[in-house]
Amino acid sequence: MATESKITIRLPQGLSVPRRIFAEEFLAYLAGRDEPVTAFEAEVAGPWHVEPDPLGGWGVLGEGESVAAGDAPVVTFLRKELAMIAAAVLPGTGRRLRFRLGDDPCERGFPVLFDGAVVGHSRHFREELVAAMTVVDALLSSPADFAWLLEALGGIAAERVEKVAAGRMARG
Repeated sequence: MATESKITIRLPQGLSVPRRIFAEEFLAYLAGRDEPVTAFEAEVAGPWHVEPDPLGGWGVLGEGESVAAGDAPVVTFLRKELAMIAAAVLPGTGRRLRFRLGDDPCERGFPVLFDGAVVGHSRHFREELVAAMTVVDALLSSPADFAWLLEALGGIAAERVEKVAAGRMARG
Protein backbone atom coordinates (compact mmCIF):
# COMPACT_ATOMS: atom_id res chain seq x y z
CA MET A 1 0.00 0.00 0.00
CA ALA A 2 1.49 3.33 -1.08
CA THR A 3 1.63 6.12 1.41
CA GLU A 4 0.85 9.68 0.47
CA SER A 5 3.37 12.26 1.51
CA LYS A 6 2.40 15.83 2.18
CA ILE A 7 4.58 18.75 1.24
CA THR A 8 4.53 21.61 3.67
CA ILE A 9 5.21 25.06 2.27
CA ARG A 10 6.24 27.69 4.77
CA LEU A 11 5.37 31.21 3.70
CA PRO A 12 7.46 34.15 4.80
CA GLN A 13 5.89 35.90 7.76
CA GLY A 14 3.15 38.29 6.75
CA LEU A 15 2.44 36.66 3.36
CA SER A 16 -0.74 34.72 2.69
CA VAL A 17 -1.77 32.77 -0.38
CA PRO A 18 -4.32 34.82 -2.37
CA ARG A 19 -7.64 33.52 -3.68
CA ARG A 20 -7.33 35.19 -7.10
CA ILE A 21 -4.02 34.99 -8.98
CA PHE A 22 -4.08 38.43 -10.56
CA ALA A 23 -5.48 40.21 -7.56
CA GLU A 24 -3.37 42.92 -5.98
CA GLU A 25 -2.51 40.65 -3.04
CA PHE A 26 -1.24 37.97 -5.45
CA LEU A 27 1.09 40.40 -7.18
CA ALA A 28 2.33 41.57 -3.76
CA TYR A 29 2.82 37.94 -2.77
CA LEU A 30 4.92 37.28 -5.89
CA ALA A 31 6.93 40.44 -5.34
CA GLY A 32 7.99 39.03 -1.96
CA ARG A 33 9.39 35.85 -3.48
CA ASP A 34 12.58 35.13 -5.40
CA GLU A 35 12.18 35.20 -9.18
CA PRO A 36 12.42 31.88 -11.04
CA VAL A 37 15.38 31.18 -13.33
CA THR A 38 13.11 31.86 -16.31
CA ALA A 39 12.36 35.44 -15.23
CA PHE A 40 14.84 37.16 -17.54
CA GLU A 41 13.68 35.18 -20.56
CA ALA A 42 10.07 36.00 -19.73
CA GLU A 43 10.91 39.68 -19.31
CA VAL A 44 12.32 40.01 -22.84
CA ALA A 45 10.12 37.40 -24.58
CA GLY A 46 7.66 40.00 -25.82
CA PRO A 47 5.58 40.42 -27.79
CA TRP A 48 6.90 43.88 -28.52
CA HIS A 49 5.55 46.83 -30.44
CA VAL A 50 7.08 50.05 -31.70
CA GLU A 51 5.52 53.48 -31.20
CA PRO A 52 6.64 57.09 -31.43
CA ASP A 53 8.41 58.37 -28.31
CA PRO A 54 7.25 61.88 -27.28
CA LEU A 55 10.86 62.70 -26.39
CA GLY A 56 11.85 61.92 -29.98
CA GLY A 57 12.42 58.80 -31.99
CA TRP A 58 10.78 55.42 -31.54
CA GLY A 59 10.28 53.30 -28.46
CA VAL A 60 10.00 49.55 -28.05
CA LEU A 61 7.38 48.57 -25.49
CA GLY A 62 5.81 45.35 -24.33
CA GLU A 63 2.37 44.35 -25.53
CA GLY A 64 -0.23 46.12 -23.41
CA GLU A 65 2.13 48.99 -22.62
CA SER A 66 2.12 52.46 -24.12
CA VAL A 67 3.90 55.73 -23.63
CA ALA A 68 0.48 57.41 -23.36
CA ALA A 69 -0.33 55.22 -20.33
CA GLY A 70 2.93 56.26 -18.68
CA ASP A 71 4.98 53.18 -19.55
CA ALA A 72 8.63 53.72 -20.38
CA PRO A 73 10.05 52.08 -23.51
CA VAL A 74 12.58 49.31 -22.96
CA VAL A 75 14.78 50.93 -25.61
CA THR A 76 14.44 53.97 -27.86
CA PHE A 77 16.05 54.82 -31.18
CA LEU A 78 16.03 57.83 -33.44
CA ARG A 79 15.10 55.68 -36.45
CA LYS A 80 12.06 53.41 -36.61
CA GLU A 81 13.87 50.55 -38.37
CA LEU A 82 16.38 50.36 -35.50
CA ALA A 83 13.52 50.04 -33.02
CA MET A 84 12.07 47.26 -35.20
CA ILE A 85 15.42 45.45 -35.16
CA ALA A 86 15.49 45.71 -31.36
CA ALA A 87 11.91 44.40 -31.16
CA ALA A 88 12.99 41.45 -33.31
CA VAL A 89 16.11 40.49 -31.35
CA LEU A 90 15.05 41.24 -27.76
CA PRO A 91 13.39 37.84 -27.26
CA GLY A 92 16.56 36.06 -28.40
CA THR A 93 18.68 37.91 -25.86
CA GLY A 94 16.83 36.20 -23.03
CA ARG A 95 17.06 32.67 -24.33
CA ARG A 96 19.46 30.23 -22.84
CA LEU A 97 22.53 29.91 -25.01
CA ARG A 98 21.81 26.91 -27.20
CA PHE A 99 25.08 27.59 -29.00
CA ARG A 100 28.34 27.87 -27.10
CA LEU A 101 32.04 27.32 -27.64
CA GLY A 102 33.95 24.47 -26.10
CA ASP A 103 36.97 25.41 -23.99
CA ASP A 104 39.47 22.94 -25.42
CA PRO A 105 40.44 23.41 -29.07
CA CYS A 106 41.35 20.52 -31.33
CA GLU A 107 43.16 20.57 -34.68
CA ARG A 108 40.05 22.12 -36.32
CA GLY A 109 39.60 24.83 -33.67
CA PHE A 110 37.21 25.38 -30.78
CA PRO A 111 34.17 23.12 -30.82
CA VAL A 112 30.87 24.87 -31.56
CA LEU A 113 28.25 23.19 -29.42
CA PHE A 114 24.49 23.17 -29.96
CA ASP A 115 22.58 21.93 -26.93
CA GLY A 116 25.82 20.30 -25.79
CA ALA A 117 26.58 18.42 -29.02
CA VAL A 118 29.48 19.38 -31.31
CA VAL A 119 28.05 20.80 -34.54
CA GLY A 120 31.11 22.60 -35.89
CA HIS A 121 34.41 24.27 -35.10
CA SER A 122 35.73 27.84 -34.98
CA ARG A 123 39.41 28.48 -35.62
CA HIS A 124 39.28 31.33 -33.06
CA PHE A 125 37.47 31.64 -29.73
CA ARG A 126 34.63 33.95 -30.80
CA GLU A 127 31.90 34.14 -28.19
CA GLU A 128 30.13 36.87 -30.17
CA LEU A 129 29.65 34.34 -32.98
CA VAL A 130 27.72 31.86 -30.85
CA ALA A 131 25.77 34.67 -29.12
CA ALA A 132 24.69 35.97 -32.53
CA MET A 133 23.80 32.45 -33.66
CA THR A 134 21.59 32.07 -30.59
CA VAL A 135 19.69 35.25 -31.44
CA VAL A 136 19.27 34.22 -35.08
CA ASP A 137 18.13 30.77 -33.92
CA ALA A 138 15.47 32.53 -31.84
CA LEU A 139 14.38 34.62 -34.84
CA LEU A 140 14.09 31.55 -37.04
CA SER A 141 11.80 29.91 -34.50
CA SER A 142 9.53 32.95 -34.08
CA PRO A 143 7.76 34.18 -37.22
CA ALA A 144 6.35 37.19 -35.33
CA ASP A 145 9.82 38.36 -34.30
CA PHE A 146 11.28 37.64 -37.74
CA ALA A 147 8.51 39.77 -39.27
CA TRP A 148 10.00 42.82 -37.49
CA LEU A 149 13.21 42.30 -39.47
CA LEU A 150 11.33 41.97 -42.74
CA GLU A 151 9.49 45.22 -42.03
CA ALA A 152 12.74 46.97 -41.08
CA LEU A 153 14.43 45.65 -44.23
CA GLY A 154 13.04 48.23 -46.65
CA GLY A 155 12.07 47.79 -50.29
CA ILE A 156 15.45 47.92 -52.02
CA ALA A 157 17.05 45.40 -49.67
CA ALA A 158 13.96 43.16 -49.84
CA GLU A 159 14.19 43.03 -53.65
CA ARG A 160 17.88 42.18 -53.39
CA VAL A 161 17.21 39.47 -50.79
CA GLU A 162 14.58 37.97 -53.08
CA LYS A 163 17.02 37.83 -56.02
CA VAL A 164 19.87 36.37 -53.96
CA ALA A 165 17.62 33.76 -52.29
CA ALA A 166 16.02 32.76 -55.63
CA GLY A 167 19.47 32.41 -57.20
CA ARG A 168 20.75 30.23 -54.35
CA MET A 169 17.66 28.03 -54.45
CA ALA A 170 18.00 27.59 -58.22
CA ARG A 171 21.60 26.41 -57.77
CA GLY A 172 20.46 23.93 -55.11
